[in-house]
Amino acid sequence: MKAQVLPAASKMSFVTFHLDEVVKRLRWVMLGVMLFSFANTLAGQPPVFWRSPEHAIRFDGLSIYNQTNTKFEFFLGHGWWPYILTSAVYFTAAFLLVSVLPKRSALTLTFSFIFGHFYAGANWLAVRWHLGMQGEIMYAFVLAIMTTLMAFAVPERATFALKRLRWVAVAALLIDFACTLIGQPHSYWHHPETVLEANALSRMFLLHGWFAYAMYDAAYCLFILWLASALPRTTAFICMFAFVFGGFSGASNWFFYEWRMGIEAPLILALLFSIAVVMCTFSPVSDLEKSSGFEDAQTLSST
Repeated sequence: MKAQVLPAASKMSFVTFHLDEVVKRLRWVMLGVMLFSFANTLAGQPPVFWRSPEHAIRFDGLSIYNQTNTKFEFFLGHGWWPYILTSAVYFTAAFLLVSVLPKRSALTLTFSFIFGHFYAGANWLAVRWHLGMQGEIMYAFVLAIMTTLMAFAVPERATFALKRLRWVAVAALLIDFACTLIGQPHSYWHHPETVLEANALSRMFLLHGWFAYAMYDAAYCLFILWLASALPRTTAFICMFAFVFGGFSGASNWFFYEWRMGIEAPLILALLFSIAVVMCTFSPVSDLEKSSGFEDAQTLSST
């Protein structure tokens, strides 16, 4: 039997870059967040670092060799050029990896990188540059704008994705609120004036006791749900992503700063949030949901 010779064009290549438009756009957001964290890491170093790299610091202001909350800063202590070289390899590998994975896996990994590096950049703003929570909030909204414009440039299925994303935002805030109550000192339950909280608004309610704080949390969640339905679609997406990023950062701060669980805890939380965002926002819309009339009604109200 004569062997069949396949044409060269039909041979399988070892590396195939998928053409999904959402992944192609979001990977640039991912790279931008990585570069922002990278730039702050170098810009935030003390002057002595450039002569003696062993004096390098991390985003919480401590030495990279401090055993409290160890971080992945292996090469920074060897100088700026090894750090730049290894970061370039890391960024390239991450960009290529999300470019070849199947869509669902690529989106999950992309958001994991975005959440993780957002947390690092937000802490450089809050701690090193003394912008506090205002710096984190501003960064969360900037990133939410970038994510919305890149992920939903094409409005197909966007309205139903918003309906799902609002529940991710509510869950993010509830996780942050739960961590806030769990993280209170024992004295708080009898003496609310001993409250431990950086957010001025949350602290005001916590000072009136846990029940007042719980009512505030419930009202906050209802407010998020109302925003998702009342605002124009693009604006609502930006707000929902901002709440997700904010809730993630708030909860991660409890794991990292208060409970001293290292950078691994925020990274695990980043992965869980990424899975939730991808499953709820980028999963296919069923025929039943399409025929429910929800999307058409919301599209009319958003115009």
